[in-house]
Amino acid sequence: MKKILYSSLFLSILQSILFWHKSPGISIAIFLTATIILTIYNLKEKEMIKNKKGILWAVPIVLLGLTYFMFNNVFLKILNIPVILILFVIMCMSITETQIKENKFVRQILGKIFKPFVVLFDFISDFDMDEFLENKKENQNNKTDNIKKVGKSLLIAVPVILVIIFLLSSADSVFGSIFSDFTKTISKMLEIKTVNDLLGRLLVIAFTFIYIAGFIIAFAKSKKQEETEESTGIKLSDLTIKMLLVSLNIIYLLFSVIQIKYLFINATATPNFDYATYARTGFFQLMFVSFINFALLHISKKNIETNKILKMMLIIFTMIIVISAAFRMHLYEQKYGYTYLRLFVYFTLVTEMLVLIPILSKLFGLKIDTFKTTIEIVVTMYVILNFININKIIAKNNIDKYLADVEDESIDYFYIETRTGTDSIEEQLRILNKSEEGLSANAQEYLANLKTSVRCNLRGYKAEYGKSYKPSFAEWNLSKSRVESLLENVDLTDRSINYENNWE
Repeated sequence: MKKILYSSLFLSILQSILFWHKSPGISIAIFLTATIILTIYNLKEKEMIKNKKGILWAVPIVLLGLTYFMFNNVFLKILNIPVILILFVIMCMSITETQIKENKFVRQILGKIFKPFVVLFDFISDFDMDEFLENKKENQNNKTDNIKKVGKSLLIAVPVILVIIFLLSSADSVFGSIFSDFTKTISKMLEIKTVNDLLGRLLVIAFTFIYIAGFIIAFAKSKKQEETEESTGIKLSDLTIKMLLVSLNIIYLLFSVIQIKYLFINATATPNFDYATYARTGFFQLMFVSFINFALLHISKKNIETNKILKMMLIIFTMIIVISAAFRMHLYEQKYGYTYLRLFVYFTLVTEMLVLIPILSKLFGLKIDTFKTTIEIVVTMYVILNFININKIIAKNNIDKYLADVEDESIDYFYIETRTGTDSIEEQLRILNKSEEGLSANAQEYLANLKTSVRCNLRGYKAEYGKSYKPSFAEWNLSKSRVESLLENVDLTDRSINYENNWE
């Protein structure tokens, strides 16, 4: 147990060094790698590693950590925090062969995320200081014992002494003058600005220590009281399942005929056509049908041989609706351009299609855990989403759409400016390179105002991440570090007379 506590203390201090008053960068990948290594080490020490293949879940965790270093996508940076935590739980459950139950998956994950506080409270209640401090081996070398004792003493004493000195220096100016140089040096090293800052940092370290220790202890416990009872899901008779499948397939057949018909009709030519409703309705129809499909297959998975044709029909209808939804979204983005939501719809649709493959394979007799495979597919697609540089794709496609018809097209540059950040600088430069010759007066004015906005935005990036940008090693971000080289030879002086944004 001591090794778990030492590992947790090391990680809590490491996170403070890497993250306190710092922007996330390569530090995320470093911290995640250290956490994975120490977690696996402690589980191995407790002989809780039952499935070495489970360690492969560390790959998507580290890859997601590297995106904080490679890109500057604020939305995904925030979204990745709970995703990484969930993947950590799945990795530990897989390594320790904790049964992942399909009908209790969400409850299991949430339980594991919040369990560290309960586990550590129980551990502290049963904590025996004498047992903690006694030596395991009586024949250990005295010199080694003394070194360990000194190390433990320093580990406890030094932080306490530093805190006391800072508090007393803050309370009394005369006492503070004695340790003035010392406190300034330590403050600079530890990036402590005020006493409250120090106390806040210590609280974060303490919280991190408690959580990490409780998390590892929860999985390192040798007792096996992991829900041994038979899972009780929804059970339906074969007749009920057949009635549901027949009824739904008839409904989906009619629905799919309508979808196929619309696939070959130019929807853009339909009078008073609402693109937003068309795209979003198609997407939610897909989700609705998919949920019904997955639910029915889950309920009837024990009788996989029965109603096989009806299940295959349900999957085929789902695929038709996936294609229909993708076509609707294509119509929508062709008119209004790309956004995060629209690209996420595409990724969700592709993921849905991929998830249907193992389900279909199982119907053909392949022995496959469809739920586990579904999780693996979803995680893989999510990692890919993080690495395709979604900011650049959004900017590129919207700028392509505008540059293809500068005379008649417009562009929502405000969205590009506020959402895509430094990842899209190369694409934004293409607007500055566009010549105004041969355009009508209105198109020239629009383009000139657009260039003014682009230059203003790029000047902001250069001011923030140019030559004066000196990040610490922990904050190093590739996207931000490239700003100076990309804009070094670009003329960003404002040439416009009218500074107002008149274009629509």
